[in-house]
Amino acid sequence: MTINELILYNARKFLSQQEIRGNQGFRDEKFQKLMEACGWQKGQAWCAYFFELVWKLAYENYDKPTIKVLDKLFSAGAVKTYNNFKASEFIVNQVPSIGAGVIWQNYKDNKPHWTGHAGIVYKIYSDDSDAFETIEGNTNSKGGREGIEVAKQIRSLDFEPKLKGLVLKGFIHPKE
Repeated sequence: MTINELILYNARKFLSQQEIRGNQGFRDEKFQKLMEACGWQKGQAWCAYFFELVWKLAYENYDKPTIKVLDKLFSAGAVKTYNNFKASEFIVNQVPSIGAGVIWQNYKDNKPHWTGHAGIVYKIYSDDSDAFETIEGNTNSKGGREGIEVAKQIRSLDFEPKLKGLVLKGFIHPKE
């Protein structure tokens, strides 16, 4: 399997995992232990931790030494994670690819905020819609960044700043 296939395999197996409201834990004890091993603590948002978990599980079976590099790059915050990867040898750009991490930055009063959201690119639509599908942790049926579960979302390839809300920042590509 390629690293991209391993990432998708791991992301899919966590679909429908749910939190205990308010980021107080997870309904599945095994999932909670995996998230805690990535550094997640009660009360923290967990989308970036989910991205980290999926990639680390994939690299565990693909290129184990890369996990030490990932430990230095992942952060509890999606935007901080993006900035860390951008300063690394990983490719970070505005072009989606299957298995890539995707990062959004939250905007408040038309200004970028330090908060954001993260997910994994699951599918890229071949039509001209500029849409792609993700698997995200800490989301909901409306696509929010503060949710209750791991779920698929359909997202737009839109980098335009907004008065408020999530703005696509870019994609972090796995290394072969």
